[in-house]
Amino acid sequence: MRQRLIDPFIMPLLVIGVTAAMIITVGRTLLGVYQAGDTKDRLDRPELWIALGLALAVIFGMGFLATRPKGTTGILEKDVAIGNRAFFEEPLPPIDVRARSGPLGTVSDIRPGYTLYAQNGALAKAHGLLPGSTDYGKRFAGFIYAEGVHGASPELWIPIEAVMSVYPETQSAFLAIKGDESEAFGWNTPPESVRLKPALIQDPL
Repeated sequence: MRQRLIDPFIMPLLVIGVTAAMIITVGRTLLGVYQAGDTKDRLDRPELWIALGLALAVIFGMGFLATRPKGTTGILEKDVAIGNRAFFEEPLPPIDVRARSGPLGTVSDIRPGYTLYAQNGALAKAHGLLPGSTDYGKRFAGFIYAEGVHGASPELWIPIEAVMSVYPETQSAFLAIKGDESEAFGWNTPPESVRLKPALIQDPL
């Protein structure tokens, strides 16, 4: 729901609404102090000085907050806007070259505890394999149920089509993604085959 409705539609509308409300409020405030025909000198118009005062208040207010010691501005110091990973968080650790050692395996070799790597580092730990099913109109051969690491979603259902290579010797599997795309692909939501469905109530024979 969040990925397909809230983030792409509701959040932009909310931001637009808040911005419009601020613009309308400032505009009504300036119009409220405007006195038509009372003053001839443009520099003597009160709405101009109020607008200048509001602009200076915002500039000096932001400057004051920017110079405050760390830990004194509370929620304003949070780096996360939307998502589980902090905006300025350190990048994922590089992939250990030793993870690509040993003979190549297949997806069926993946067992609980395997580390799933994206292009930029470890993404998740595998918990098991699920059979294939149709999800959002697309047929997948199967899914890897995994737990995200380093800020990734706590639960992931990764299509096995995304697996490029498997190394059973190091219990590693490599995926064809950069690393920050799991939510964009919808892998943080369970496929249709494992979603909760209403129980079928049957009449007793």
